[in-house]
Parts: sequence; structure tokens; C-alpha cells
Amino acid sequence: MFERFSDQARRVIVLTQEEAREHGHDYIGAEHMLLAVLRACEIGSAATTARALAELGIDPAAARARIALPQGTADHSTSGHIPFTKQARKALENSLREAQALNHAHIEPSDLLLALTSTADDDPETPVGAAVSTLELTHEKLRRALRAGATYQAAATVTPHFTPQAQKALARAEIEARKTNSGRVDTGHLMLGLLAYDDEAVQAALQALGIDPQQLATEVLNRLPREK
Repeated sequence: MFERFSDQARRVIVLTQEEAREHGHDYIGAEHMLLAVLRACEIGSAATTARALAELGIDPAAARARIALPQGTADHSTSGHIPFTKQARKALENSLREAQALNHAHIEPSDLLLALTSTADDDPETPVGAAVSTLELTHEKLRRALRAGATYQAAATVTPHFTPQAQKALARAEIEARKTNSGRVDTGHLMLGLLAYDDEAVQAALQALGIDPQQLATEVLNRLPREK
């Protein structure tokens, strides 16, 4: 069942079993899985999910503390298999659909949490339904937060390069630094470089603000520190 799970998602399954044992339950329910995902976020093994929850103003540790499950009496002193409930199995199956919708190569903790929020919507009177409602977490809000995070990460992986125009402005900034006998290029020199280079965007912006480029250059030049 778990061959398509990422290492992080498999770690959540292990934590799910621990949650069931710690609560003295002889079954693994969707509510245990929810607690396990939150614990994974708390200990740093589900970073993407943790960022999405943070975007929604949900702190994993505080969220776990708000979810109260009744303490059972199952004896787990001897290791043994703990079966998943029908609802938990349904959530596991739906996590694949969530992963495919987000173009994930493997099922991630975030996909598990999405499946759990969907399960909660379908069964609001069950423990997982009550827990998700307590956290004011919805499937749609979580999906939006995850998509926004994925967009940000994709943008963060892009390495920007200087255009020829920007390189010319930088070269001009170096010339301006030499004019002031400076051994380093300061932000003022960068400004002078931009003003000296006839860039359409810069010139149009200055014109829109009613700023005279030459006057601005003079003001910047007068305020530059001059090295002897």
C-alpha cells in the first residue's frame, strides 16, 4: 500500500501507529493520522505542510494540544499489528488522488492532510471531522496554501542573471566610483550608474514622478563619501 509514499509520508504512518498506541487504541483512525501529520510538522519532517499551515495561521504544536481524543485501554505492551479503520483506509487511498492533482511524484504528508480534510468534510460527526473543524481547517484553504507555497518554491529555484543593460549600468557605476576616488562601488554609485545609462524603465518612472534625472544625480553625487 505504501510503495508510492515518500520517506516523509512513511514517517507519518509510523507516527500514526505511535499515536494509536499512546492513546491506548486498538485501531488506527483518521484522527490518529491527523495527529501524526501535525507531529511530523512539529518535528520538522513535513516542512512543506508546516509552511502551508503557518500560512493559515495554524501552529502544529498548538493544534495537537487542541485535539482531545478519549484514552483507550488497549494493551500494547507486546508489539502487534494495529488495523486501520475503514475511514483511515479511505483517506490513504484518497491521498494518491491528492498527490496526482498537485503533480507530486510521490504521496507526501501534505497529500495525506488534504485527504484527511476531505474525509472530515464527508464525515463531520466523526473524531477527525470534529478535530479538523476545531482547527478551522478546510480542504480548499489548505489546497490554496499548498499551491501558493509550490509557486513560491518554483520561483525561488530560478537563478536570476544580469541582462546586458544591467551589466552596462553596473559598469557605469564602477566608473562613477572611480570619479569620486572610491575603492568600492556604493549604492550611490549604483544610482548614478542607472541615471547615466538611458534605461527606458528608469527614465519613464522618473518622468512619471516629476523627477529630473540630472538634478537627482547631482544630489546623489553631493552626498557620496569621498576617499582621499
